[in-house]
Amino acid sequence: MRIGTGYDGSENVMVSTANVEVIPPTPSDWVNMKRGFYKFSLTVLQDAHIKINNSKRIFLGSGQTFEIDKYDAVIYSFVIEEAGIEYQWLGAY
Repeated sequence: MRIGTGYDGSENVMVSTANVEVIPPTPSDWVNMKRGFYKFSLTVLQDAHIKINNSKRIFLGSGQTFEIDKYDAVIYSFVIEEAGIEYQWLGAY
């Protein structure tokens, strides 16, 4: 069983910058912990290539959602390779 401590996500539709991390940095008051999401969902509004936890590149089609839950690997890193991709995300940590 996993017990989370909070949620985070985009307040509005966001626009990507090429190869810039979507996952916010770990807050400075989190001692000996790295921010990771055990539930995570991201929807792209245009075709895009993504990298998850520094993995190989993966294609998402326009309107497609990538989603994990508590049974999948924790997400520490999520990058959209292209600039100008509109997206929205949410996660539980």
